[in-house]
Amino acid sequence: MKKKASLFLLYNILSKYTDENHPITRKEIDRYLSIEYDITIDRKTLHDHIELLNEFGCEIQIARSAYDGYYMGQRLFEPSEIHLLCNAIYSAHFIPEKASKNLINKLLSTQSKYIKKDFNDTVYMQNKRKTLNKEFFLNIDYLNEAIHINKAVSFRYMKYNLNKILIPRKDHKYIIHPYYIISANENYYLICKNDAYDNLSHYRIDKMQNIEILDKPRKPLGESFDPYVYAKSKIYMYGGKEERITLKCKYTILDDIIDRFGNDVILQPCDDYHFLAIVTSSKEGMLYFCLQYIRNCEVTAPLELRNEIHNLLQNALIEVYK
Repeated sequence: MKKKASLFLLYNILSKYTDENHPITRKEIDRYLSIEYDITIDRKTLHDHIELLNEFGCEIQIARSAYDGYYMGQRLFEPSEIHLLCNAIYSAHFIPEKASKNLINKLLSTQSKYIKKDFNDTVYMQNKRKTLNKEFFLNIDYLNEAIHINKAVSFRYMKYNLNKILIPRKDHKYIIHPYYIISANENYYLICKNDAYDNLSHYRIDKMQNIEILDKPRKPLGESFDPYVYAKSKIYMYGGKEERITLKCKYTILDDIIDRFGNDVILQPCDDYHFLAIVTSSKEGMLYFCLQYIRNCEVTAPLELRNEIHNLLQNALIEVYK
């Protein structure tokens, strides 16, 4: 059986031990096949296998000459793509630590051992913000299934206590009607409708536990709904009614404004030092944004939001200097 599988085993050896900078000779191939799989192949079989692998698009390259060795010239992912994807997984705090390592090992298994070592030696940095909820990927599976079969779901929505333990926010389970899973504000969210009312809401998937798919039809959603338009209007994913808001900003935060609100933001020059930014957002999210950038922007409209920020800052000063 090993002899019959020698084509696949040769592919494994070339995938694991070679890249453009690390070709291996026929003798080294034989040594690896003998050590790892207890088989050997003759020169003609090696030549035939490499030709067959190339016919199927594996692109086994010869390093200058067959005497210098062979290497795998093309893979499912380029090293730069692997670095990008692995870094994204490490930095994603909503993916549990163990699940992150398993997922990264799967990605690195598509590369040579040298790329894997380079990544682990030079790139890896532990993310201490990783969620303690081990059900994250299971949650995505359940939610995708519920969306596909048009069913409502129930779940426990969790929060941290002072002991850094996840506990239920409420005694009862939430019942919702799921529509879309999106990435926003460095988290994964489910866009849905609550069973008790008809407006849209969203929940962090890494804070869900004990999801159950119910034998209950999902509420319908408008055909023209765009989940990312929805997310963009919910700055920092705060809920609430959307409003047209005008900010007077210093030019020093122009890049930040465009990064946060995208190309839909309306920009108008104001004076040599300021510009106006007109955005559509919930009041709660904009309140948080303005407090972060209090030295560089102010709300000019609506007046209600401007006064709310003024009163909030004034009350904070009173509390500090009591």
